[in-house]
Amino acid sequence: MTVLTVASSMTFGTSVAAQCVTVDPVIVPALRVDPLDATGAAQIMQPVTITFRRVGLESGPVHVTYQIVDEDSTGAQRVGITSGPQLEWRGGDSGRNIGASRSEAYALLRSGEVLMGESEASKESSLRLFLPNLREDFPAGVYREQFTIRYWCDEAGATHPYEIPGIVTVTVQVPNVLSASIAGASTRGEIDFLDFATLSRGLSVSVRSTGPFAVTAESLNGSVMLREGAHGGDAADRIPYVVSFGDRPLALGAANSFVNARTGLAGQQIPLNVTVADVSTKRAGRYSDTLVLTLSPLS
Repeated sequence: MTVLTVASSMTFGTSVAAQCVTVDPVIVPALRVDPLDATGAAQIMQPVTITFRRVGLESGPVHVTYQIVDEDSTGAQRVGITSGPQLEWRGGDSGRNIGASRSEAYALLRSGEVLMGESEASKESSLRLFLPNLREDFPAGVYREQFTIRYWCDEAGATHPYEIPGIVTVTVQVPNVLSASIAGASTRGEIDFLDFATLSRGLSVSVRSTGPFAVTAESLNGSVMLREGAHGGDAADRIPYVVSFGDRPLALGAANSFVNARTGLAGQQIPLNVTVADVSTKRAGRYSDTLVLTLSPLS
């Protein structure tokens, strides 16, 4: 007796298109953002070219739908950590936003298209990278991220997508810069002790900085207020004093007295206080000194 066994299998599911293209690595030229530059552009636009290359021996037309995925942003796309500069990817021809987050529910609403003609081995797609908010409070540093390209090998995007992680690299440099002023806009100020009824007086220095900065100061008279018209080194014609900046002692003439923390784009009003020694044994007259305060961004 002969036993005949017949086996049959059936698979149900959606159609899956074969991988049709690969993508060349893209390194976007480093972009520089200075949040303190009020005269600069409000946004930066950088042209970007992405090259798609045919995979396999098929020579017919290929229609690719693609988008650039930010793996760690849930809202606005950013470069680097969530506090990094915002960015937007827009198609070069349509201006459509083609950037998407990993968690986006309707990702195909943000996509670009590439049509590779019959027998074409490769095709370039032009798009534009925008940094739209250059006045945001960015700490100084280098922000870098590698973005994923997700693509579909059909026009409708109904098949399973392919992904190439980290294929697009974006770098943004935020320099350590600062601006400082006294009484709103001036770089010069005056502390007047009047009749020395009060031995400690000061003023406020407005400082905006993207990073930490060194604070140094120099006295033209060697840390004393000198009586006008005085000659020689008579102690009765000299009033010693000490200085503090932000409630921290400031050593006059030191190469680097101390480092102050970043004050941000909003800035801080930092008190500069001068305290003189007892004046009861000093000669009558007008006393003065010039104090040069230097704030230097750290490299």
